[in-house]
Amino acid sequence: MTQEEKQLLFKDLCGRLPYGVMMKVTPEGGGPGGVESYDIKLNIELLDVFSDFADVFKPYLRPMSSMTKEEKKEFDDFCVIDEFVWSGNTEKGYPNQAIIMSEGIDWLLAHHFDYRGLIEKGLALEAPEGMYNKEESEKGSEIPIPKTVDEAVKTLANIVSKEDRDYLLENGAISMHHSLGRWIRNEWGLWTDSELKNELKKKGFEHPDDMSNYIIEEFIKYCLENLI
Repeated sequence: MTQEEKQLLFKDLCGRLPYGVMMKVTPEGGGPGGVESYDIKLNIELLDVFSDFADVFKPYLRPMSSMTKEEKKEFDDFCVIDEFVWSGNTEKGYPNQAIIMSEGIDWLLAHHFDYRGLIEKGLALEAPEGMYNKEESEKGSEIPIPKTVDEAVKTLANIVSKEDRDYLLENGAISMHHSLGRWIRNEWGLWTDSELKNELKKKGFEHPDDMSNYIIEEFIKYCLENLI
């Protein structure tokens, strides 16, 4: 693989990385370097920098083979089996083709899985066991996941500062899509599964981005109605 191909693939990777991905950073001129956490989706301006130094910044991702039985069972809900045998591969005898739905891709990203084989291409590193242990991070959370939108709104009323509330009222829900919205999506199970997500799906929302935006909009209404 040429350096140009690596840069193109890495630029594509940066645009799809999950929030809080851990990166190995090798200082210019070599050396041991260190590990840092980056929010690639938030810092869009960093994409060109990363793509120019594909050998300096390497994300830690989980290989698909590390998926636990519980995770596989959860992930299977995002896959459908296509009984159609591709005409070009008929002689090779490929039976059923598993198709990953867009929600499945979101799930893989949220769990830091290397579903595109970037570790094998030398563009990513295999994450050490436990680096992205979501269960441990959830155990350490002091704020329980709300079960309903109403609970979510009241929880936000208790944790969002007056300064941030004023900013929301002035700029709208979209202004906090990559800050408060991201926190809601990651911490309240909108990428994986939760009672809150199930309620939002019943309301017609499918993507976590739309779900978090709706919650914030409802919070804004709550602030205006209660003058807080």
